Amino acid sequence: MEHKFVSSKNFFSAVKKAVSLYKNIWRECTTALIHGPRTADKSAKALDIALDLARNGREVLYVNAEGHLDNYSGGDICHENLYVFTPEYESIDDTADYADLVFEAIEQAVRTTSIRTFVIDSVSRIAALSFGRNASVAYIMKRIVALQVKCKLSILVVADDSTKTGNNALLALAASEIPVDSENSENSENSENSENSDVIGISPVKTSAPTPPLLTRRQLRAERRRAAKRCR
Repeated sequence: MEHKFVSSKNFFSAVKKAVSLYKNIWRECTTALIHGPRTADKSAKALDIALDLARNGREVLYVNAEGHLDNYSGGDICHENLYVFTPEYESIDDTADYADLVFEAIEQAVRTTSIRTFVIDSVSRIAALSFGRNASVAYIMKRIVALQVKCKLSILVVADDSTKTGNNALLALAASEIPVDSENSENSENSENSENSDVIGISPVKTSAPTPPLLTRRQLRAERRRAAKRCR
């Protein structure tokens, strides 16, 4: 039996270099965690990162579970590559668990679109509105990481700091962390373009592009049916 020996130089030259999505912290096909106190504006930082990726040509789906994007005007979050999905129950008789609404939307987006980058804001809110195992922030994070690995996704997760045990569980599952403190977050509100701000120095840009589509589960299913017909 013959063995093929490859030099280290040739081996590493054939290895695909990981793409950095945010500085040297969040890399492609990994799960990154933005966390901090409830008072810290973590959504602002997550939105800045999402907009930066969208402007650089990457399609991003922002899961708006916290509803914080409702505070932004359409022009501020306007970009053709940024999609905003707010998980909502379809009717009063809808018995689906809130966490399942989120995962169903992500899975449908993966099956029917080219989107592979997601921002989930926030895992704490999703767990708070869920029941059973899904009421655990750590369990929701584990589901997210499992989906990210299975589908080779890039996911940025927003979370509130809680107990030391809960924080350690989230950090153990994330590939990297982006901490946010309330003091820097408050300073960023008073100094929008400050270089010392903890929020990334990307000012929202008003463009002529249409407002990012707000997708519902019904619309996602319709898009899936249209995609299936195109493949026939």
